[in-house]
Amino acid sequence: MVDFARASEIIASQCALVRVRRASRALTRLYDEALRPSGLQATQLTMLVAVATCGDGGVKLGALADGLVMDRTTLTRNLAPLERAGLLRVARAPDDARVRLIFLTRQGERAIEAAFPLWERTQKHVREQLGPSEADALREELGRVVALAARPEKAPERPARPAKAPARERPARPAKPAKRTAKRRSPQAR
Repeated sequence: MVDFARASEIIASQCALVRVRRASRALTRLYDEALRPSGLQATQLTMLVAVATCGDGGVKLGALADGLVMDRTTLTRNLAPLERAGLLRVARAPDDARVRLIFLTRQGERAIEAAFPLWERTQKHVREQLGPSEADALREELGRVVALAARPEKAPERPARPAKAPARERPARPAKPAKRTAKRRSPQAR
């Protein structure tokens, strides 16, 4: 029998995924709080900056999803509020209507300009708290983790699933005696 409390303790203390997710949530909370006066969240600023780096020609949705390491559905859902706010514009590619292009608007540029000093102050604080060499080492290691995850063919093979145990045979149930039903008399016979 599995001791779930012990298994949970081991996973929480040793699992890199749990630690990375906790660190991600903590940093996201820190940056979100710092960016609050700009009206943007850290993930939104990241998306705006990613689009901005692609220039005036915009960026294909698929390329943006790959660059941000997000699936297209999640990215589309996260871009919608930015488009509604007028920070981004989504359009069909002129040469292929199936392809969506994302463009940064002038209002999006102003949003980045307003948020950047807040982000920069928070970045400086995190770097000071970690120490410059540790911050650089962390950035490098996380870059390696992202690269590893982006190349699943290099990941270790999954262990084979154990074969299903054969179904246990149940003893046959004795047949139930048939219920006796009263014959209904027709209304004329009553």
